Amino acid sequence: MSVLNPLVRVEALEERAYQLKIAEEAIKRNTLVVLPTALGKTIIAALVAAHFLYNYRDLKVLVMAPTRPLVLQHRDTFLRILKLHPREIQVLTGRYNPNFRLQAWQSPFRIYFATPQVVDNDHKLGMSLRDFSLLIFDECHRARKNYAYTRVAQAYVSEAPYPMILGLTASPGADREKIEEICKALYIEHVEARTEEDADVRPYVNPVSVDWKLVRLPESHRAMERVLRRMLDDRLQRLSAMGVIRKNPRYIFRSDLLKAGDAIRERLEQNSAPEERGQLFGALVLQSSALTLYHALELLESQGPQTLRLFLDRIRSSGKAGHRAIVSELILNGVYQRLESGSLEDHPKVEVLEKLVLEELSLNPSSRIIVFTQYRDTSSYLAARLSKLGLTVVRFIGQADRGQDSGLTQEQQSLLLERFRSGDVKVLVATSIGEEGLDIPSVDLVVFYEPVPSEIRYIQRKGRTGRRSFGRVVILATEGTLDVNYLMASRKMAERMKQMVKGLNAELHPIIRLGPPPERNPIPAEEIAEIKPPPVSAVAVEAPLEEELKSVERERLARFNREIREIARRILSSVLNAGGRGISLEELSTELEEEGRSHAAIRAAVDKLRLEGLVKEKEGRLFSLGAAAVTAGGERHVFEVLKVQLGEAILLVDGKLRAVLLPSDYNGPRELLRKNRRFSAISELYEHEKVLYARIYAIEEALA
Repeated sequence: MSVLNPLVRVEALEERAYQLKIAEEAIKRNTLVVLPTALGKTIIAALVAAHFLYNYRDLKVLVMAPTRPLVLQHRDTFLRILKLHPREIQVLTGRYNPNFRLQAWQSPFRIYFATPQVVDNDHKLGMSLRDFSLLIFDECHRARKNYAYTRVAQAYVSEAPYPMILGLTASPGADREKIEEICKALYIEHVEARTEEDADVRPYVNPVSVDWKLVRLPESHRAMERVLRRMLDDRLQRLSAMGVIRKNPRYIFRSDLLKAGDAIRERLEQNSAPEERGQLFGALVLQSSALTLYHALELLESQGPQTLRLFLDRIRSSGKAGHRAIVSELILNGVYQRLESGSLEDHPKVEVLEKLVLEELSLNPSSRIIVFTQYRDTSSYLAARLSKLGLTVVRFIGQADRGQDSGLTQEQQSLLLERFRSGDVKVLVATSIGEEGLDIPSVDLVVFYEPVPSEIRYIQRKGRTGRRSFGRVVILATEGTLDVNYLMASRKMAERMKQMVKGLNAELHPIIRLGPPPERNPIPAEEIAEIKPPPVSAVAVEAPLEEELKSVERERLARFNREIREIARRILSSVLNAGGRGISLEELSTELEEEGRSHAAIRAAVDKLRLEGLVKEKEGRLFSLGAAAVTAGGERHVFEVLKVQLGEAILLVDGKLRAVLLPSDYNGPRELLRKNRRFSAISELYEHEKVLYARIYAIEEALA
């Protein structure tokens, strides 16, 4: 069975045997694909999706990725590889209104691209996964614990008669329990794993050299290091003496402190005796302050005095009990004074980084360089330092705001990546947001400002280079510090992961599905022939198609908003006619759904009316705002429209008085202000220059 069906643009593929073989395995059962970065995981996903889209035209496909830039990147790749019409595609991320998304899920689109958080949230709101023939989970190493991927997979397997899942990752982890957790969370039945050494992959792997640059901490830094180490050791010895951590203090590490914190909190939750609770709270303060000092020490050794100063400033302003004691000692030992004086020289890594960047650009002025660092504070400092060299440098960070440091919106992230691809920006200083999945071709040099204690992040960072040609990675580390430990650990874990993944298949078993495989219903050839090749580059859709996609999206949003307005008018009319009785929302929804209106649009219309202050919902019934106010004792009058003229209406009040109604005094639907229409409302009458006026606050009921 070949995955190269009529939906695939064969001319757009560089046919690679390993991609075809993996895809052909993945259409048979739930499959985890583990493939080094830049070897075409998304191509495999597109080929697998093509099989289901072509053969089961009545069913849908869902492609998920953790961020909107990644979602759009997948959409672009699928458009390049598959014969898809823009009107068959729907992108759904958090930027869209939930009611619009719920409507979109019910629409006849063939393929959806979405973030897992959106899918999970929409499923909780009533979206069903029953009609999907395939779900694709990119960066699926995230499918652990409480991440949205796990809930989406569980919902899919429980709802779809014959669920099929494809998971994609370059790095599932080196811990056996973690890999098994991912397989269990995604109901994986088979693993397809490749490394750079495999015979069918080797011809497509560009060599990547990995160099270490070791630096020595200056003596001025060492003096401060000794102060922080002394403060940390004091707390570790006290924790050991209390029996909280039963280890020699010299061998207590961050992981031990984290476990101790969990154990203390667990004992506190078990309703300990008052005297024991006091001791436990004391131990928790000690554990917390030890972690803070551990982090401060690591920042000094690995990042430099600028990042350490910003961290310690945040501690000084936090007000926590454990922090107050630390701040007092730091002040006593002159640490704050030395950091604030600016007398400490830069971390030696900064000079090495500057030399690396300048050398690379002097040898190849068109080079692209990514500098990775774990910390936003460091990224700001490094970007500023490299900019002083006359280079075009930008920071690439996440969306969240951190104090005074504003995050980047997804649009800003996409724009920065485009500037980097085009060569307008030569150097990208990125935090972890740049490690995962983004297709940034032709990165010639990747610098780790610090080693990372994670095989997943090591592989992700390394995979940003060598995607189109020879690549180079340089890892900066400080001698005699945790840097070196992390460096060795990440390399060992990466090797262990490769061996572990390859032995998984013997332990995996088929899952039980609710029904038989769906019957084939291929797309007719004439429908496929109508789809013209789109203008798509190797990395993104080009301007004409991008504009068409935006136009389609605008049209869908406009159509949805028109439908909401129409339904809102219909609902308000029904509610006003019902008066004080109100109307059952369930009955009204059933009536509208029978007429072809979607549940999402009905809900959106009700929300609109409620936000505009025209209706209230109580115990499953809708009431006009006026009807609700009458119940609460508001002033009620009956009005009949005698005349509507420019800038005012003339009303008959309670069958005996004439009053003028100004536009500014009316809060209600315009269709009631027509000649001979009658309605009751919560209102007040007032005089101005011997003329009676009506001020209408809320319509109670439309009268015959």
